[in-house]
Amino acid sequence: MAILEFSEAIPPCTRCDGQLIMSAQAPQTDRHGQPIRLELCPACDTGNTDRPAAGLLLQFLANGGGQDLSRAQEAGHLITEWTKECMAAHGWYLEDAPPDHP
Repeated sequence: MAILEFSEAIPPCTRCDGQLIMSAQAPQTDRHGQPIRLELCPACDTGNTDRPAAGLLLQFLANGGGQDLSRAQEAGHLITEWTKECMAAHGWYLEDAPPDHP
């Protein structure tokens, strides 16, 4: 079972040691047994063509989308795409249903 914990202190970016906008740790580990961290870093993800979903989420937040309740559905979609992108970087992929349940 996954546990959701909120924290006032966000750890630094593992890529550049800079300040993150958002961070989460997945309940799975990568192929090396290390925790999978989902990180949204303005320094690393702005203009990064390898992480287009992160860039779109950063743009959304920079344009005030995170403060506009009428854009909640858009926010949910962007966060889901960012999560899938982060997980795929660690070899994990989101499926709509488990493989044994079509």
